[in-house]
Amino acid sequence: MAHPILSLWLLVAGLAPHACGQGVPDQKNHPIPRTPSASSTFLNNSHLAFSLYRQMVAPNPDRNVLFSPLSFSLPLTLLALQARPEVRTRVLRGLGLSLAEVPENQAHVYYSQQLRSFLPSPEECHIDMDSLLFVNLKQRVLQKFVDTAQNLYRTEVFLISFENDQLAQYEMDFFTRKKTHGKIGNLFEEVDKDTVLVLANYIFFKGKWRHSFDPKLTVTRPFWVSERLTIPVPMMQRLGRFQLQHFPQLHSHVLRLPYSCNSTAVFILPDMGKVGETEEALMKEDFDTWTQPFPLRKRKLYFPKFSLPGKIQLDKLLPAVGISDIFSYHAKLSGISLQTMPMKVSKAEHRAELTADEEGAEEEDTTDLQALDKQYLPALHFNRPFLLLVFEDGSRSLLFMGKVLNPKTDW
Repeated sequence: MAHPILSLWLLVAGLAPHACGQGVPDQKNHPIPRTPSASSTFLNNSHLAFSLYRQMVAPNPDRNVLFSPLSFSLPLTLLALQARPEVRTRVLRGLGLSLAEVPENQAHVYYSQQLRSFLPSPEECHIDMDSLLFVNLKQRVLQKFVDTAQNLYRTEVFLISFENDQLAQYEMDFFTRKKTHGKIGNLFEEVDKDTVLVLANYIFFKGKWRHSFDPKLTVTRPFWVSERLTIPVPMMQRLGRFQLQHFPQLHSHVLRLPYSCNSTAVFILPDMGKVGETEEALMKEDFDTWTQPFPLRKRKLYFPKFSLPGKIQLDKLLPAVGISDIFSYHAKLSGISLQTMPMKVSKAEHRAELTADEEGAEEEDTTDLQALDKQYLPALHFNRPFLLLVFEDGSRSLLFMGKVLNPKTDW
């Protein structure tokens, strides 16, 4: 008798995603060109991100937060386009997408092209993003859906036997570890035999700054996790001209650091003990504030080197911000299976990781700053909790939102 994992591999191999002449372009052979100037009217996901952030910090304000609304919008758009029309409309609008008048047979190509065009170039910034969709083995999954998921939405489909919960858990962890090269495992604590669809989405981002930090200048310095607790962290430093502005209504200094890959990070540094007040004020601020350039100021910047992980159980949090249909049989998902039995997303988890280190595209010319008396050149110390936003420059769509309370945490 074949080993269950071997049997599963054979099943998945038989269902292997590939273009099969059904009008679905092969991503590998026909890459979709990036459009940095894509209109921001197609996607405005700041409301979704701010609402999710509020839901995440309310029960536990003293923890790190990180998520990528753009990343999990890809597989959720794939599934939304399988739902009945009114559910599709609600989900797409909830994700911040504008509704397009395109023929039904072109909707997948249109939406996937738009969303993928907002992702930073992987050649210029280190980015690894994909999704895994685990489907009940009882379903007779359509090859056309598998091809669409793989080639357009960076989503691989796997067949799982959910009747044996322990085996299902093992199989999902096996494929997730393999896909993420061991970075992610143990996605879900439990699944039940009635599970039909399980979604796992992940994104790892290690942006390359436009201007690099000198690794030789990185030293261990204290980071104030709270007013009473400090921890040692590797602190990068750089002399330069920075887009920096103080916002009294936020009780914060706000720093914009551009990446080399058509993206910009916004770091919001609250005054000591003012994180809660800053968060409340940020929720009321116009997002366009952060997408405009700030004045250039001469500073010596001290910034922590870190890898910040984050995770969200989407099936728990998205219904709280108005996206619930996709997680109920009310969605009536079709186009996935030959069978007419009702389908819903039973569980969905999103993992993200943002890395900040010294790597940059070039060194900034600071020859004129070297002659300045350092004691009169103000320093900016990111040595206490701060918030972050990362957006794509052309579309101004949010790639990440988060909060760093402790730069030295892991999964």
